[in-house]
Amino acid sequence: MKAAAKKVASTLACYAKAASKNVQVDTVCLGNAGTAFTTAFSKAELKGGCPTVSDVGTVEATIDAFARSEATAIPPGETKNGGKCASSKLKAAGAKGKAMLLCSATAATKNLPVALACLGKASANLTKAFSKAEKKGGCVRTGDAGTVEPAVDAIVTQVVAQLTTGGGPTTSTTTTAATTTTGSGSSTTTSPTTTTSAGNTTTTTMGPTTHTVMVGAGPPPSLNFDPATLSIHVGDTVMWVWVTPGHSVVSGTATSNPPAETPDGKFCSPNNTNCASPPLGNTGDTYQHTFNTAGSFPYYCMPHGTLGMTGMIQVTP
Repeated sequence: MKAAAKKVASTLACYAKAASKNVQVDTVCLGNAGTAFTTAFSKAELKGGCPTVSDVGTVEATIDAFARSEATAIPPGETKNGGKCASSKLKAAGAKGKAMLLCSATAATKNLPVALACLGKASANLTKAFSKAEKKGGCVRTGDAGTVEPAVDAIVTQVVAQLTTGGGPTTSTTTTAATTTTGSGSSTTTSPTTTTSAGNTTTTTMGPTTHTVMVGAGPPPSLNFDPATLSIHVGDTVMWVWVTPGHSVVSGTATSNPPAETPDGKFCSPNNTNCASPPLGNTGDTYQHTFNTAGSFPYYCMPHGTLGMTGMIQVTP
């Protein structure tokens, strides 16, 4: 978790540096962040006792996808002040992710629930940093702390879940979910807390987790979901975050040859109604759906499904 904390902060710092100069992110900078991360993971696993092993690629991909989406969601524009604002916000997002993961690392070390005061401090610092950046002027977008915060919370929850499956040889672990409300809206993020007791067997039960999918991420025309395929467990929630406007989330299938979009009515943004003709979302919008049954759930963007903007949620027990 400490390695993941550093990776979140250092990767977003690379994007922040690029934003401040209005240039493309330095691949060497990103590479250095990745090398430090994999080295730390390898060192931890060599010591033994890890609940999960060989998961460095999975966790790194999760963090990298999040960093790319935040760089898109917090654009620098084409002005010097816009670049400075975006840089400050990206650093703040990285700082919050790092702080929250360090809170979780401390809790894991002591086999205690994550301290809410620790998480609250991380949230307050992000809000303060965003406000300070916007007061200086030049920001391409303002009032977006309420959008960035849930995305950071969700990625931290996802990484913690990836690192806490399984258990040690003499510990019985039960994980429950604590729900917190974040941002200016009503979106929620479930954060796992852990209690432990001594024993001779290992039992782990993961609580519900919120996973983040970015809508319209990547370079123009931004017709994709990131990640396009997501594996979760029954009871987990998926939160879609709009990086670019003009997209929707609709359960069903879409094909390009022949061009066809077929909603199945299981879920759709923004509120699971009018799935045959849903409204298009704007940048910063979020939509959540909890999956309570196992199976494969394809979805697409209306009207871009026939252009390849499709996704898949794989739900296992």
